[in-house]
Amino acid sequence: MSDPQTSLIHERFDWKWVSLGVLFSVGGNVLAYLALRPILDDLIHRQERVIRAAALMAGLSIAIYFLGGLLVGRMSRHRTVKEPAVAAVISVAILTGLQLYLGMVNIVGLVLGAPVLFGVCYLGGILGEKWQEAVLGRRARRASGSHPTTDR
Repeated sequence: MSDPQTSLIHERFDWKWVSLGVLFSVGGNVLAYLALRPILDDLIHRQERVIRAAALMAGLSIAIYFLGGLLVGRMSRHRTVKEPAVAAVISVAILTGLQLYLGMVNIVGLVLGAPVLFGVCYLGGILGEKWQEAVLGRRARRASGSHPTTDR
C-alpha cells in the first residue's frame, strides 16, 4: 500500500524536467567552454587577461543557468520551482566533479559561483513559472469566452 503523501510528492515533482534542466545546464556549459576555448587560451596565455577570460565564462554560465531555469520553470507541468532548483544543484555538482576530474577547479569560483548559479537558475525557474501562469490564464480566459481585448 502506497503512502498518499509520497504519491502526491511524486505527482507534483517531475524528474523529466529536472533531467532536461541538468542536460541544458551541463551541456550548455561544456559546449560554451569548447567553443570558446581558443578565445580563452588567447586571453589567458597571449594577452594575460585572466580576469577577462573568467568573466566571459562566468557570464555565459550565468546566462545558461538562467535560461535552463526559465525553460524548466515554463515547461514543467506543475506550478513549482522545485524542478529548476534540483536541476541547478545537480548541474553544479556534475560540473564541479568534471572540473575536479580535469584538474580545472577554482575553489574561489566554486564557493562564490555555486550559490550564484543556483540563485540565477532558481530566479529563472520563478520567472518561468510566472510565464506559465500567464499563458494558462490566457488560455482559461479564452476557453471561458472572455472578450479578446481583455487578453493583453
